[in-house]
Formats: sequence, C-alpha cells, structure tokens
Amino acid sequence: MNQIAANPNISVSRLQEELGRKYELSVTKMKTFRTKLKATKKIEGDFKVQYASLRDYVMELHRTNPGTTVKFVVEPECNPHAPTRIFKRIYVCLGPLKEGFKECRRELLGLDGAFMKGPYPGQMLTAVGLDPNNGIYPLAYGIVEAENKGSWIWFLQCIKDDLDLPDHANFTFIPDRQKGIIPAITQVFPAAEHRFCVRHIWQNMKLQWRGVAFKDCL
Repeated sequence: MNQIAANPNISVSRLQEELGRKYELSVTKMKTFRTKLKATKKIEGDFKVQYASLRDYVMELHRTNPGTTVKFVVEPECNPHAPTRIFKRIYVCLGPLKEGFKECRRELLGLDGAFMKGPYPGQMLTAVGLDPNNGIYPLAYGIVEAENKGSWIWFLQCIKDDLDLPDHANFTFIPDRQKGIIPAITQVFPAAEHRFCVRHIWQNMKLQWRGVAFKDCL
C-alpha cells in the first residue's frame, strides 16, 4: 500500500520484482494484479460506497458550515417505491464563502470545468471570484453528468439564486469557452460582460503558433 500510495502508476511487473527482491516471494501476475486493485481501493476508497454516503456528507457540511447551500438532482425513477435514486447532479456553496462574497464582492466570476476520473465519469464545475488581495476566492462547485448548455444553465441558476442576483446583474464572467457555457451565461445573465481566460487562449493558440515570442505578444 505504501508503494502504491507513493506511485499509483506502478506497474504489476514492477510490483512482482519488488516482492521477489524484498520478501523473496514468487507471486503470479494475476495475484499481484488483484492485490494492487485491493490496495488501490483501500487507499482511494470505494466509489460506490462514497456515493452512497453523499447525504451524510451533505449533513456534515450543514453542521460544520451554517448557511451552506446544497442542491441535489437525481435521475427519474420509473418505480416511485424504489428505496434508492441514481445520482445526477449536485451543487455546493459553503455558507461562510457565500456570506464573505456577498459582503465585499467584486462583480467578477471565473468559470471552469474539469473531467472526473474513475468508474463514474462526469464533470466538476467551479465558480471562483477575487478577494481584496487579488487572490482566488472559491465560491461554489458542482458535479454534473456532462459539461453542456443544460448543466451550465443549472449551475449558473443555482449561483444566481444563492447570491440573490437580479436578471440584469452586470457581472463579468471569465469562461474557458467550453461547449454551451457562453449561451448559458447569456440566458441566465443577459446583461453580463464576457472576458476570456488568457491561459485558455494561449493553450489554443500554441497549437499553431509556438514559442516565447508569440506568448509575449499575447
């Protein structure tokens, strides 16, 4: 477990060599593979068990962070008497961060999405602002099934309700230009300004124009 924790990408053959060298054990490749799976599961936790504990996690967030907003969406269930529901989306905005943003907010929010790894793929959406020292101020995050117009509208609507923002709120948003995000902002905040993230512009630009000179010009 210590070896896998230090190097999660260690190969099965390398583990076999380590076992043979350190403990003088001859272990089959399949047994080593199964052992690595068990060790990885202990280190990272069982994804299914963690999703099943989601409501306990939410209750703990409410207990330790008063004023926290959490919104769940589950998949439609044909059988209304089914004891469980399949997770679809969640939105989280911690109470202290929300109140701090309301008190001295700067009307600027950066939006981004990131892929989630593991057996249950999805996207993590984030919204961050700027504090008085121009440092990143995390505001809210959500986990959705995919990064598209529908999921962004839902996420932005949650933020809008949470911060009591009017339809004509003139926030400036800095998105990563992912699919659906710009029309979603236009729909939820029609008076908002748009500014694109320079880092993402450079990531796209350097596919064709590489080098420090082009970067400096940008």
